[in-house]
Amino acid sequence: MVCLSAHTIAQPLPSRFDVKTRSKDHVQGIAVDTVGRCFYLSFTTSLVKCDYQGKVLAQLDSIPGHLGSMSFDPAGRKLYASLECKDDAIGQGIAKNLGMKAYSREDSKFYIAVIDVDSLGDGRAAAAPPVMSLCEVPEAGEDYKARYGCSGIDGVTIAPQIGKKRGKPCLYVAYGIYSDISRRDNDHQILLEYRLDQVKPGKPLKAREKYFIFTGNTNWGVQNLCYDPKTNCIFMACYAGKKPEFPNFSFFAVPVDQKPVEKILRGLEEDGEHMSLALWQQGLLSSVKGLRGWRFSEAATGICTLGDGYFFVSTPVKLKRGFQTASVRRYRWKGGPQERPFE
Repeated sequence: MVCLSAHTIAQPLPSRFDVKTRSKDHVQGIAVDTVGRCFYLSFTTSLVKCDYQGKVLAQLDSIPGHLGSMSFDPAGRKLYASLECKDDAIGQGIAKNLGMKAYSREDSKFYIAVIDVDSLGDGRAAAAPPVMSLCEVPEAGEDYKARYGCSGIDGVTIAPQIGKKRGKPCLYVAYGIYSDISRRDNDHQILLEYRLDQVKPGKPLKAREKYFIFTGNTNWGVQNLCYDPKTNCIFMACYAGKKPEFPNFSFFAVPVDQKPVEKILRGLEEDGEHMSLALWQQGLLSSVKGLRGWRFSEAATGICTLGDGYFFVSTPVKLKRGFQTASVRRYRWKGGPQERPFE
């Protein structure tokens, strides 16, 4: 559903390459298109399409916000990515780099960018229809101004409907959550669930469900989401948090076949019951009940699966004069109760 195996295509996928582009911002996400024989990478305010050797084929520039994690739907030939247009330090830095007016608190909004990859063409272009259209995520905008330490959205993936054996594909969007050791309402990751066929360009999204996953506080929340059909889990890649009462893992897994449970949650007792999901109990043990994970911070800047036990991970590479590119490496999943789940 999400991607094809590396073994189904004639041209072999690489084990490693560097993207041949320069950006003022670091890489944020990656997706692979085995039919088009290319990769897509987000560099905060630009989207890059490159071949298997890292040569740039097409690029969208001057995207007026923070383009983050992404997920490719091969059936619809669409790329779905998070886009934040906000007033905090990140938003102000982006505005300065682009020479645009910074967003105010009231104007801060969050979107899913829907990119028609077959309309990208060659060379450089502007992020405008029909190539890119936007769907607002109003619930994230409300929470950004009010609760959970919400910094907006970042992680995005396409996966089967959680808890349903024959559910239609859904788009999952993860909140970014600020690091703050003084709060108690910021120790869960939050996923919004949308039916993929209900994501209509230009129309605001209405979440079918809102899930809370207890991980302890992390730095900026889920940076990248990745559904893997082999394990049937949604992986959550984060920057490790700083609260001393938690193990502060940077990588977590959530089984898709579990039944969500509605209950009162730690740190959110005054809110009443929330729909919650449990972590996969396959990672490192911790002293906190139910909290298991791994230490693999590399995936926070981009991870996508091939569906056969192999993954691609993109990490920043600093160049001269303040520019950056990305190094892409292939990893094999090994899981288990160890520090790093990949080799």
